[in-house]
Amino acid sequence: MIKQAKSAFTVDGREAQPAEWSGGQLSRTRWRKTFTGALAGTSVVEATMLMVDGGPAIYVGIERFECALDGRTGTFILLHSATMRGEERAGSWTIVSGSGTGELASIRGEGEILPNHDFVLRYELD
Repeated sequence: MIKQAKSAFTVDGREAQPAEWSGGQLSRTRWRKTFTGALAGTSVVEATMLMVDGGPAIYVGIERFECALDGRTGTFILLHSATMRGEERAGSWTIVSGSGTGELASIRGEGEILPNHDFVLRYELD
């Protein structure tokens, strides 16, 4: 059965390291976040971000959650990808199958970032 957890998050820190790239601005970025709500805990995101000259912004990232969810604790990995151009946005946030630990070992599903730094996770646990 698919469950849904909604949380708010704050960005506790952000570090960006520029990288050489022709045709845009490329950086490796790390965020640290704190989540409150149905999913409570912290995460670290490692992402590669690209602002294409005259084009979209693109990023791919890996986020490791250490959290409590549905009365269970553990960790899991979420894979991100997104493209933004003006108001047009498209992305996906998928829990990496087999990445869960502790009481979240069987987690699978997907996430979505909403306006105002809200986060929704649709997931299943055995």
